[in-house]
Amino acid sequence: MIHVSRVRLTIPKAGAGEIVRTELIAAILGSQKKIAYIHGGAGYGKTTLLAQAASAMGNTVWITLDGESDVFTFLNILSEALGQAFPDYDFAASEYLPFEEKNNFITILANAFLCSIECRKDLVIILDDLHTIENQQIRKLIACILRYKPENIRICLSSRETPWQELVPLRVRGDILELAQKDLAFTRNETIQILGFDDEYIYHLTEGWPLAVGSFKVLLENGVSIADLPSYGNEALYSYLFHECISRLPSEMVDFLKVSACFEELDPQMLNTLSGKKNAKLLLESLVARNIFTIKTGSGYYRYHTLFRDYLLEYTGNAQALSLQRQAVDYYFDKKQYAKGAEYAIRCENKEMLEQIILTSYKDYINRGSFSELRVWFHALGDTDVTLSRELLVAKGAFLSSIGNFTGAKACLDRAIPLLNEVDQELYIEAMVHKARVLRNFISFEESNKLLDELIPKLDHAALERSYTVVIEKIYNLCWNSQIKEAYALACYMIETCAKAGNVKVKAWYERYLSVIHYVAGRMKDSVYYYERSLEIPENEHPYLDMHSIDIYVAKAYQMLGERDKAISLITAEIQKLRSTGRYEELWLGYLFAAEIHYQNTSIDRMNGSSQTFETTIKYFTLADEYAPLYRKSQFHINWTKLQRNIYGLMFTTGEKEKIINEIYEDIPRVGDHFKTIALGRLYNYFGTIADFSSAAACAKRSIEIGEQANTMMVATMAYGFLARVALINKDHEEAAPLIRRFLQLCDENGIYEYFRMRKAYDPILEFAFNRGIEPDITKQMMEFAGYKIKKIYITTLGDFSVFPYQDRQEPLKMRAKKERELFAFLLDAGSEGVTKKQIYEALWYESNSDDVKKLIGVNLAHIKKDLARLGVPNPIINHEKHYSICRDEIVTDVDLFEAAAQEFKQHAHHETAQKILSLYKGEYLSDFEAFWAVGKRIKYAEVFHKALEFIKNS
Repeated sequence: MIHVSRVRLTIPKAGAGEIVRTELIAAILGSQKKIAYIHGGAGYGKTTLLAQAASAMGNTVWITLDGESDVFTFLNILSEALGQAFPDYDFAASEYLPFEEKNNFITILANAFLCSIECRKDLVIILDDLHTIENQQIRKLIACILRYKPENIRICLSSRETPWQELVPLRVRGDILELAQKDLAFTRNETIQILGFDDEYIYHLTEGWPLAVGSFKVLLENGVSIADLPSYGNEALYSYLFHECISRLPSEMVDFLKVSACFEELDPQMLNTLSGKKNAKLLLESLVARNIFTIKTGSGYYRYHTLFRDYLLEYTGNAQALSLQRQAVDYYFDKKQYAKGAEYAIRCENKEMLEQIILTSYKDYINRGSFSELRVWFHALGDTDVTLSRELLVAKGAFLSSIGNFTGAKACLDRAIPLLNEVDQELYIEAMVHKARVLRNFISFEESNKLLDELIPKLDHAALERSYTVVIEKIYNLCWNSQIKEAYALACYMIETCAKAGNVKVKAWYERYLSVIHYVAGRMKDSVYYYERSLEIPENEHPYLDMHSIDIYVAKAYQMLGERDKAISLITAEIQKLRSTGRYEELWLGYLFAAEIHYQNTSIDRMNGSSQTFETTIKYFTLADEYAPLYRKSQFHINWTKLQRNIYGLMFTTGEKEKIINEIYEDIPRVGDHFKTIALGRLYNYFGTIADFSSAAACAKRSIEIGEQANTMMVATMAYGFLARVALINKDHEEAAPLIRRFLQLCDENGIYEYFRMRKAYDPILEFAFNRGIEPDITKQMMEFAGYKIKKIYITTLGDFSVFPYQDRQEPLKMRAKKERELFAFLLDAGSEGVTKKQIYEALWYESNSDDVKKLIGVNLAHIKKDLARLGVPNPIINHEKHYSICRDEIVTDVDLFEAAAQEFKQHAHHETAQKILSLYKGEYLSDFEAFWAVGKRIKYAEVFHKALEFIKNS
């Protein structure tokens, strides 16, 4: 985060003798208008009023502006203030650096910022000294924030100017509460409160100007008589007052004031060094105690009142101020406080020191994602690169490459590289690595690898840490280009090289990236294994490694292993990390993986009967789609972005899909093998949902062929499962058996478990495998994971109510009494919500003359339990909070199958589904019971039956 003086983010403390502006505070707090604009001349108490109002409000964020000239710097200051007030606040302005060239950039930035604060209840943002802002982008951003802010946000602004032109529409609509100079002037009573007495002459002389009234009080307390007070206009009055105050101070104090006036933030240690003294803190404390326009802020710093500082600067020569600020640059550079040093280097236009600061610190700043600061520093050096040294060209190229601006990075590196020689290997390698990053995003993976292949033989392999920066780029390229075998071979070779050299540290770095290689290969167990080993790498080595994220891949691996919560936690944390550190090359991928993870979770849950929406999936995909093409010009990125957009269009858009499908087929050959399997996986799942099993099977078989050839088996594994499901639907058990065997073997070997939670789709596979003894150990493991239990009871309700052993449906179970059977049917009809004994009584025993109906119900419940135990289901009755229901884990009813067929028929009416409905419907629902409580379903199921019958007749 950019360096910001704590002075500017702290609500000013009340000064001695300060009066509370009760009526003005009430006007601000009581107004229905959520924008307050306070304007008046210097010294009219704008800051004091806002500080008092802030103290009366909760959730207040304070920012004193200081002529910011960069929109990202402004937003970073605002974000730091919010983070100071709310530790969980999460917004990274630098995330939007790639959007800077877009026409609607300010709107994008404002919308993103407002989204980050919309959930903050009754938040108050105070922007003091708004008049210092002249940058048009910042003014437009502030106007946009004011125009579209949520109702729960109040914003207060202070300025020496009337509202900007950009704020006129809000002013005209009456959305702004304005307090002008005349409102800020002290009343006669307030002047009396300050002075302690009433004096017509002073009140007339000051016209209620708060600064003048307060200054007169100081002079009077220091022995000046009222008769000696001159009559000046406001323009000269404050100069006289400050002069009189200073003239009564010791010469040492006056000299100190002149030396320190050129600094906005007064750092006692720095002032001691510059002045050669040791009493800066004592002098500042004395000024505060004597109320001489000095304010003590947090963290041991101080500041002068703005007007007082302006007055002092008039008597501090420009040359002296420039010299002092140059000394401050040296002081902070020596202290390694580079942000402060750069701030003063920019102020005093010391480009030489600014260049030195950049070259000393840019690598650390890139590693921790402080891109906004680097952006400001490079901008201060000038927009042209012509005058930059080769070292600075490399530094700027590295910076631009790191934020994903590969166009700008290419321009810098193309100028720098011809100036370099291989003697300065560190600088040469850094330039070439970033050029390789540019090439893969600008041209192709092949061109990037060509450069890296030329560079690798020149490496000094004794310097394995430096070699890592080159080789890892090659491994990254190979993974993304679907060259999994080559990536694995190179990683293993480097691991062996490190082991032979005894370099355990760099060996662990390469092993860390095996987690990505194994993920792309579809080996989830191995991916997680190497990831968890990498957690032992010391924290101080992480910035060196985080240029290449592994967490986004491993999050998906955890999901496939069935650890949903860990997957969500990991991908959420990694996206935040990528955002805060500005890893834009991989941020789009992080959003894409988040979309994939949420899509899979939601799809499985919806198939299992939940009503979740795809809102989160769509949000993340939209972000991925926005980031994917930024600065990237390679044909791979263009093709993959288009393909991914069409894949999500296939899943989430309504209307004609044929054009989208045709475009997907056209683009599949234009991407790498790993991405081909992903696209084919989406296609076979889509075709499966519309019962186009022929097209689905063709896509699944093609994904297997490509996956096995390229050694990227995640989608190919699931394709075996999909083909097995199709074979079972077609009742082709001979074809299903080998497919199920291969599917289970791959799932077990690679750790692909999660889809077994999709019970309706994968329970038939497990049942088939169990009944035929296919991979019994793996089948048992997957059944336990999915919570699947072998079905033991089959019940018919369409027509007569009968209970059968699941595997032998010839002879129904004999139950003790009709009421027991009817109670059992009633509980099944109630579903998972269950029913109370009162509801049971009203439905089944309302005509009973028994004195103890509850006992009758209890007896029949016991009979159900005993009878079902004979079929191997010992505990079928659930009693949850006095609601009784039937545990369905080991029970199937014909209505389950009927409703599934009816739903499929409703979505895609075809002959096979209609025939299935007819075969299941043996008569009215629970026809052998009077069962008034079942009438609704009787009518519903009969209607479904007649629609299916009509369809068969007309087809």
